[in-house]
Amino acid sequence: MGGDSRGPDGKEDRPERFADLIGEARPIRRGPERIAPDTRRTRRPPAGRSVAAESPRCTTKTRAEREGSVDAAGPRFRWPDPDEPGRAAASGVSDARLAALARGEPEPEERIDLHGLRRDTAGRVLVGRIESARARGLRSLLVIHGRGRRSPTGEAVLRDAVPGWLSGGPCARHVLAFTPAPDRLGGRGATLVLLRRPDR
Repeated sequence: MGGDSRGPDGKEDRPERFADLIGEARPIRRGPERIAPDTRRTRRPPAGRSVAAESPRCTTKTRAEREGSVDAAGPRFRWPDPDEPGRAAASGVSDARLAALARGEPEPEERIDLHGLRRDTAGRVLVGRIESARARGLRSLLVIHGRGRRSPTGEAVLRDAVPGWLSGGPCARHVLAFTPAPDRLGGRGATLVLLRRPDR
C-alpha cells in the first residue's frame, strides 16, 4: 500500500496527469508584491461646508421616515449650554436625562475607538457602528476620539467633528443625546451617546 501510486481509476497517479487535465493553462503574471500607500495630503473642505455634507449616508430608514413623520435629516437638537458644543439632546429629552448621561448613566454598552483614524474614515466608522448598535438594541455608546494632543496642528479634529456627525450628520436620527464623558470614562477625550430604541 505504501509504494502503490495508482489512483482510484487504476491508472498511475503522476504530477504530469494534472497538467494533462488543465491543458493550455498559463501562470498568472504577478504584480508588485506591495502596493505603496497613497501619501498625498487630503484637502480640507472649503470654509462653511457642513460636516453632514462630507459624512457618509446612513443606509437604513427609520419607521418615522417611512411614514413621513420626520424628515430624513433627523431630529432637531438643542444645546442646553452654549459654551459646551459637545453636549446636546434631541427635542423631548429632559435635562435630567442629559445630566444622567453626563455622569455615565446608563453605563456604555459598547466602545467605538476612533483614535488614529483620518477624519473621513472616522466619520464612516462612526456612522456604521451607530447604525449597527441601534439595530442590535444597544442604548449607550462611548465614542473615543481623543483630545487632539498628538495632532500635528494641535487641533482636536475628531473631537470637534463628532458633535456635528451626531447632531447634523446622516445618522442623527439614531441619536437621542450626547455629552462629554465623565473623567472615569475618558473625560474630554470621549463622548457618551444615548441611542433611540430600535424600530420594530
